[in-house]
Formats: sequence, C-alpha cells, structure tokens
Amino acid sequence: MKVEKVFGTRPVINNIVASGRLSKPIDIVKIYREIKFVQAEYEPETYPALLVKIAVNGKKKHVTLYSNGKYIIAGATSEKELNEIYDKIVEILKKNKFL
Repeated sequence: MKVEKVFGTRPVINNIVASGRLSKPIDIVKIYREIKFVQAEYEPETYPALLVKIAVNGKKKHVTLYSNGKYIIAGATSEKELNEIYDKIVEILKKNKFL
C-alpha cells in the first residue's frame, strides 16, 4: 500500500484585506493635517487617498481612507483583529470630530 507524503505546510493567514464605507464622506486633507497618526502619507498627485498606519495591540496596521468615506484595512491576521483596527480608526476619527 502506497502512503502519501505531506508536501510543505498548510496555509497560514498572514494578511487580511477588507474594505467598507464610513457613515459619511470625510475631509482627508484636514485629517492629514490635524491627526498625528503613527505614520501618514497623502500625495494627491500620486494617489487620491490618505494612507495611515495605526497601532493596534502594539503592531502597525495599514488603513487607506478615501474622501467619499470608503476605506481599506490591510494587515490583519484574524477577523477579531480586523474589527479592532476598524474600531480604532473610527474611534480616532470620532474623537477628532471627523465622524
């Protein structure tokens, strides 16, 4: 009887990317100027979105914010962490009265 050998390793989730929409459009220029993120980049000539990194559980996570209220979250390794990133960005925007 031939025994199959396992080749390699099982996949591991390293990066979840998700998108959604905030409750209303946002002023990304004003957000870029007023909120001190761990890291922020806004180059409207290159890309029409605000790219920010926020710290969640001691790790930097990437969030892309568009002026129409859409967002993209990247770097989560679980659904729980994805929701923590979302909650954190919403908390920051509400605290600074952008939502």
